[in-house]
Amino acid sequence: MVDFDLHAALFHEASPTSAMTVLAPGASLGVTPVEGLRVGVGWEADIVSGATESVKAGRLALDPDIVSAASIDDTRHVFTGNLAVERGPATLAVGYGQASESDYRSRSITVSASTDLLQRNTQLALAYARGFDEVCDRANPVTRDPTVRLPLDTSDGCFTEAPERAVRDVALDTLQVGWTQSWTPVFVTQLVFSGGLQHGFLGNPYRSVVIGAGGQTAQEHHPENRARGAVAGRGRYWFRDLDLAVGVGGRAYRDTWDLLSGSYELEAEHYLAPWLRVGARARYYHQTGTLFFSDDYTGGEPVLGPRGQYWTGDRELSPLHSYLVGAKLVGAWKGGAGRRVGSLFTQLRTVVAVDFVDTRLEQFTWAGREPDDGLAILTTVGLSGGF
Repeated sequence: MVDFDLHAALFHEASPTSAMTVLAPGASLGVTPVEGLRVGVGWEADIVSGATESVKAGRLALDPDIVSAASIDDTRHVFTGNLAVERGPATLAVGYGQASESDYRSRSITVSASTDLLQRNTQLALAYARGFDEVCDRANPVTRDPTVRLPLDTSDGCFTEAPERAVRDVALDTLQVGWTQSWTPVFVTQLVFSGGLQHGFLGNPYRSVVIGAGGQTAQEHHPENRARGAVAGRGRYWFRDLDLAVGVGGRAYRDTWDLLSGSYELEAEHYLAPWLRVGARARYYHQTGTLFFSDDYTGGEPVLGPRGQYWTGDRELSPLHSYLVGAKLVGAWKGGAGRRVGSLFTQLRTVVAVDFVDTRLEQFTWAGREPDDGLAILTTVGLSGGF
């Protein structure tokens, strides 16, 4: 048996000053040469174009024009391979992934196991992933004080012997435990615990932050260690008479940077025909800022120094909340004994989805100017099947 998946997503963040567009095509192929063994390969890409601000200044910046948008034009390729062995109700899988772009490289190894219990009404799953990442950076000497380190200006010369370039390591460990329970034929729940450790260069090498009252800037400086933990739960109920499935979910998160977040989601799917269904979802997300986040790092001790040991220009580390609404249309066809879909496929599935995200930044500004890139749209199309 052979199964395939083709998909593409288009993300657009509208902004008069720093619009961002990401096109993400992908494809995967899986083969079952013998019963109980599956081999799969995949490819994905992120094609990024747009602009982003390269200098983070606070509301008290002496020069409000210090912030300028730098252009971004890069492509990231991800190649994956996996092997899964199934014996009765249990499955063991291993996977490898490798990604590369002009200024970032990563390799990852994943091991997962799952089993069904109690007449397949209960499923337990465990997964562990180890990532080995490398970030290109300007060759700031290790002994140089963070307050005078310069940001990376271009990816030219990255991952070469160029003396003005350096490679910073990032180690990633992720562990996840899941429990899925079918309580009745129409009611299913899922509970997932996840945790992670990050160590290494965790900032943006291109971004600098104004840290002095006189306008002095320095490369963004984050802690080198971060531990993360989250718990997520969801439930789904099928209303037979209405051909309607309704799901609710929530997720709580906290890390050692003192960032706390929560999200709450509601979704529904309705069958318009045996092969066609329409879905809608809504989500609310909110978070606090990290312990070291500030919209303005000037006025520290001494007077010309930064406020605190670390500084960031990443808005994702600031207090914010967001709203998401989306809809999708799914078509699914299955062949029967001796009958194929389109004379070729044993099954075929198509999906078209659109999501709108509105992000509200509560404290973050660009030199006192409110960001204008809080609205984004994500469009996804996909085709999958087997033969």
